[in-house]
Amino acid sequence: MNTTHEYRGYVFTVTYEAKDPVYVVDFRDIPEIITSGQTLGEAFTGACEALDLHLESLQKLGKRLPRAKHRLVVEAVK
Repeated sequence: MNTTHEYRGYVFTVTYEAKDPVYVVDFRDIPEIITSGQTLGEAFTGACEALDLHLESLQKLGKRLPRAKHRLVVEAVK
């Protein structure tokens, strides 16, 4: 099972796996971010915190923020 989310303009996917850790997070535009959680909520929270820390570190180092190449598109189903 995969769920796709967007935070601060960056898309990430939370994947359920039947092993420990149960929920693994993947940022397509920022592969350096690695996080996971035992629940979907923990994985989502960890993803947001990891992204915040990563972007803050880049800013402090005077590096450019990565450009978001992916977008979350939501379509209505009739």
